[in-house]
Amino acid sequence: MKYGVERLSWALNSFFIVAVLTFGINNYSDVLAQDLLDKISDIDRHCLHQNVYFEAGNQSIKGKVGVAWVTLNRVRSNEFPNTICEVVWQDKQFSWTQDGKPDEPAENTADRRAWEDAGLISEIVLFEWLKGSNGPVAGATYYHADYVTPDWAKEKKWLGIIDDHIFYK
Repeated sequence: MKYGVERLSWALNSFFIVAVLTFGINNYSDVLAQDLLDKISDIDRHCLHQNVYFEAGNQSIKGKVGVAWVTLNRVRSNEFPNTICEVVWQDKQFSWTQDGKPDEPAENTADRRAWEDAGLISEIVLFEWLKGSNGPVAGATYYHADYVTPDWAKEKKWLGIIDDHIFYK
């Protein structure tokens, strides 16, 4: 039964991505974004997927979306590297890249589902970013968990809170 539920979940997720990316293309910016999306490497997509999963895997959809947008906003910013993977793996920027743990999800059902969700959200946010959207975190390039107060936070403009993360620009 477990295999059937996971397979069904994977099939529904795949169908959703295909439907959004195929039938959702209805204006010129969508066509341009689709062309750009085709040029994003699988490696960069995987880095975004990992970052959303490891930084916000236990957060709501909105929380995952916020983390994806911060990652992509950094790519657009002159203050950060120019590719998704370079942004994600920039030294000491995201805690999961420094924790010494495996960089793939555990094999239990809950983690696999969170991994699938992170992948779907990453693809949808990436498409919106390529369309030129600003996202729900208003150009944020920083965030931190609400249980820490990094020194840099006092130098940034506070934008808001989503789940356990505080966002800044």
